[in-house]
Amino acid sequence: MREYALFWIKDEFSSHYFHKTNVLFDFLKEWKYNPDHTLSTTQFQYVTKPIPLDMLVHYVTEKNRKPVEMTYYQNKMSFVIQCKGQNIRLTQMGDREVRITAESLHQAETMIFETLRTFNHSFFIMDEDMRQYGWIAPIKKEAIL
Repeated sequence: MREYALFWIKDEFSSHYFHKTNVLFDFLKEWKYNPDHTLSTTQFQYVTKPIPLDMLVHYVTEKNRKPVEMTYYQNKMSFVIQCKGQNIRLTQMGDREVRITAESLHQAETMIFETLRTFNHSFFIMDEDMRQYGWIAPIKKEAIL
């Protein structure tokens, strides 16, 4: 099983750190391993947006017409999205992080990441075990006239 952490970065920071993903990854990793550190928690709250998991799951299921089963897992809201015999779990970890559990990167890509790209471009995804991270979708460049 692969686990991914999903964060919604505020637009002004996503455009500034678009090409500095390693800096953002190090910052988020530092926050995850030191959640009691006041300065990093304050910075984390300033840089990220709350993720309304129920709204996100509703969007994904409506867009893809996939059945969803809601469960509570260790006092945390969790959704299981099912498609063609495959399951992917989305679990709320506080109000600003969603944990995505899938069999593989390909499964996560086809079942959730593709749809998240149409929802918003400012999602940042981390796979800490493999030290892989990046934006869900590229930021569109503005045309200069």
